[in-house]
Amino acid sequence: MFLFVSCNTLAQEGLSDWYWGGVLTQGLSRTDNNNFSGKSSERVSSDFRELAVHATWRATSQLHLAGQVMSRKFGAVDNGELQLDYLLADFGLSSDVSREYGVRIGRVKLPYGFYNETRDVAFTRPSIALPQSIYFNTTRELQLSADGMMLYGNFPIAGMRIDIDFLIGRPRESVNTEYGYFRADFSGKFEDDLGVLSRVSLVDGADAWVMGVTLGQFDLIYHPGPIGELGLNDGKVSIDVAILGGQYNTESLSFTAEYMLLSVDRSDLGGAFEKNGKSTSESYYLQAEYRFAKNWDFMLRYDVFFLNKNDRNGFKAEQRSSRPAYSQWTKDYTLGIGWQASPNMSFRAEWHSIKGAGWLAIQDNLDASKLEKDWNLYLLQAAYRF
Repeated sequence: MFLFVSCNTLAQEGLSDWYWGGVLTQGLSRTDNNNFSGKSSERVSSDFRELAVHATWRATSQLHLAGQVMSRKFGAVDNGELQLDYLLADFGLSSDVSREYGVRIGRVKLPYGFYNETRDVAFTRPSIALPQSIYFNTTRELQLSADGMMLYGNFPIAGMRIDIDFLIGRPRESVNTEYGYFRADFSGKFEDDLGVLSRVSLVDGADAWVMGVTLGQFDLIYHPGPIGELGLNDGKVSIDVAILGGQYNTESLSFTAEYMLLSVDRSDLGGAFEKNGKSTSESYYLQAEYRFAKNWDFMLRYDVFFLNKNDRNGFKAEQRSSRPAYSQWTKDYTLGIGWQASPNMSFRAEWHSIKGAGWLAIQDNLDASKLEKDWNLYLLQAAYRF
């Protein structure tokens, strides 16, 4: 925290190489069935808030230091404890205005899809809740950042630009990782292992459109606890991810689409996963944004998630477990509106008409027998940056 106070003091003294700031958001959620960010089916839930403080320092023309701490409350998934989201040194290796490349070392944000690196800043995301089929709230730590090194660069090519990011590091795991891949909190523990993630984007000269692909592979080492749930052994969970996306922008319109395959192999753990340990989830969304007036925007999105692309209706999973078939998939129709009242203040409202419960947090919906197939989610959010 001393770093942030020092940055602010120096910034006020006119040393522009220092900068610090932050974002505070408060959301409200209400559902007619199922729970989202707390007991939203019983009452209006305020268990959806974020406080982030970040700082940057340009130590030299080629070396930048940056970090962010966050307190995040999201139902029973995140309890508001302080987390170090990222802390890195960025070494710029090129001063050529037509191309840029360098290396970042430390806790680095993952180059994952279009929105991952700005998902915690309400002013830069297109909605209160990002497409949950790809940007999971339930495993945020695992998706957000990793401890390691990232090479980055952008280069001109045939009147366009190609952006390349390549990361090798250890992803952040937590108890939410167990809910994400075991759908329960077992007595054992995950240990992170090295993984790799790369993203390549092609951008036209006017920044009107961008096409991108993200590919990654990482392992999580699991050590069973004393209870020995599901007869699991010491072993690894292997995860492979592939995302293909495209975006087109005009002054008043933006169209975005992303498609993801996420393969998870738990068979190395044996036990209950010896025969049914491999699965591949399938996700995609189509999104349109319309900036219809100064500081106002409207958003329309269709978001689809299948926990297992070879069991899209969930019937096979229902036979093997006590969870209903519709807990294996989700189709989400979203309408949203946003107003940036000032440079530092914004407000958003959203309505989600949803079928299925595939990406709901188990922590907020412990009794699977109470899950409903059809439900509505209403969200409000105010955000202030300083």
